[in-house]
Amino acid sequence: MTRFKEIPVTLHIKQKIASGQPVIAVNVGGHNPDLVEILARVGADIALIDCERAGVGLDSATELIRAARASGIPTLVRSWSRVPEVIVQYLDRKADGIIVPRVDSAEEVESIVQLVRYACGKDATSKLIIPQIESRAAVAAVDALAAVEGVDVFLIGPNDLTYDMTGARGSGTPEVHAAIDHVCARLAAAGRKFGMPCPLDEVPRFQRRGATFAYYHLEWLLERSLAEVGRELRGSDATVGQCNGLSTGSPQRRRKIKDGKYAN
Repeated sequence: MTRFKEIPVTLHIKQKIASGQPVIAVNVGGHNPDLVEILARVGADIALIDCERAGVGLDSATELIRAARASGIPTLVRSWSRVPEVIVQYLDRKADGIIVPRVDSAEEVESIVQLVRYACGKDATSKLIIPQIESRAAVAAVDALAAVEGVDVFLIGPNDLTYDMTGARGSGTPEVHAAIDHVCARLAAAGRKFGMPCPLDEVPRFQRRGATFAYYHLEWLLERSLAEVGRELRGSDATVGQCNGLSTGSPQRRRKIKDGKYAN
């Protein structure tokens, strides 16, 4: 019987990233294996398993990775730690890539690249490597970060960057926007691909900055869809907020987003 070489599910994602096409990564939230299959069916590019902010443990992450592989959608695991022993556990469980938070120096980026090569051997080239830029130190070192080979995408974290720069959560200060603009410009000048959270009302800014890797939390997408359902059912002036007070456009929702409750 003829044996065919398995093509990594990340191959087309790497091609999209390299060619500058938009890539959509959706944070599945918690332990939702059924949701992973739905994401694959409705057109998400990547299922993001959040072990840093969503409280997903190793066993749950393993089940989500298996569900994604069965559905044909790549997985990214956002590690809760930069410790090599922690990251290797996710790679050993066949995650298709790793997001590493709070990466501040070129040395740290290089250590992540080398760790993936060590842990994955010949499969390392199929893995997605994504460091997060979310501190003053990382902003200052952006040129050095961009010079490290082996990184697929840099993910900018506006909320944590805001906290590091101002001591408050949220991402709306001019100082923070200037820092993000600087990072985007320097990464673009170096020919590196990058992304960030992309609420639908910020798509124009996302595109102006040259970002292509769009991060969404499942809740944002559900809120937008439910708001549209509410408008259809109750008329153009109604919102889902009339039912639950938490529509994307409601004052309560806007305050929560501004305060960082729903930002990453």
